[in-house]
Amino acid sequence: MERRDCFSSAITLTCFLSILLLLEGCLSNPPPSDVHFPITSGSHTFLPSEEQRILIWGDPLPTLVADEWLRSHHYSHTLIPPPLSHASSDRQAAFAVAAKANAAFVLILEQEELKEGALIQANCGALFNITVTVRGLSVERQEVVLRGNAHYPQCVGDNDRTVQNLTCQALATAWGFRPSGQLEIPSHLACTAGQVTPNP
Repeated sequence: MERRDCFSSAITLTCFLSILLLLEGCLSNPPPSDVHFPITSGSHTFLPSEEQRILIWGDPLPTLVADEWLRSHHYSHTLIPPPLSHASSDRQAAFAVAAKANAAFVLILEQEELKEGALIQANCGALFNITVTVRGLSVERQEVVLRGNAHYPQCVGDNDRTVQNLTCQALATAWGFRPSGQLEIPSHLACTAGQVTPNP
């Protein structure tokens, strides 16, 4: 009887120590407090095929990043109109240009810089609350079939790297390569090909 109690106590102690070690391992490696990953949201009801022509329309830097991102994901038929012709985000203007270019899909990209309203900072001071928004329009359906956006929870510098990171994360979320939310996914991973198949 004593031997059984001793054996039972040893198992209980071993389990308790294992749980403590496991918890210590989980709690001892939090991400650094100054590292903030983008918060994204997005979905699609329809994606263009790799053979279809895609007109990329919008702000200059997100447009260039989107072109590179699409090409890395096997969309080789992309078009970027001259800057003056796509200064407006008007949907009808985009459809008109797409029709002339024989494009089946329009991808509109916009970036917004605000001085307030970030999730963890009310006022940005010298920095900005930056959001990149992606909308995909089907020319045949004449409707938005894809949406994505990305922003940081804190105010950030208005520089090319910030916009590139947010554009890649917004595109990856809209295409279904990553779920919406704030995830520990480095932006360079969202900028590359070879990810999981997008959700249907």
